[in-house]
Amino acid sequence: MTANPIERLDVQAAVVEQRHQLDASDTAFAALACMHPEACACDDDPGWAAFIARQVALNSLWREAARFNAANPVGAAVVAYPGVRPEDDPNDERIVTTTRSRATVLGSHTAVVWVHGHGACIALTHIDVRPGGAA
Repeated sequence: MTANPIERLDVQAAVVEQRHQLDASDTAFAALACMHPEACACDDDPGWAAFIARQVALNSLWREAARFNAANPVGAAVVAYPGVRPEDDPNDERIVTTTRSRATVLGSHTAVVWVHGHGACIALTHIDVRPGGAA
């Protein structure tokens, strides 16, 4: 059985980050862009800035999923809000349940997890972890 791609990503990201922290010349290299902003212009490729913005957003989503997975194993007790959060509509549906998957990124736009008792994934922004562990 192969390892979960998210687990491999977590391990690979940790190794890359560790190497990054040990790179003494990294600080000097990173400062170059600040000292020479003209060297970072995107005029010759108008789509470059949007591409970089998408990559940053996607990386943030994967980090959000990885943080959730590190703190909450499959089977974690949660309250899920498939529609809207209770602060937006106190009468909307809420499900007291457990997770049935690890968190992942759906369609490059939303960090999600699947829960028992609901047929679709739910955004991590609509998940509250219940204290006390798995039900």
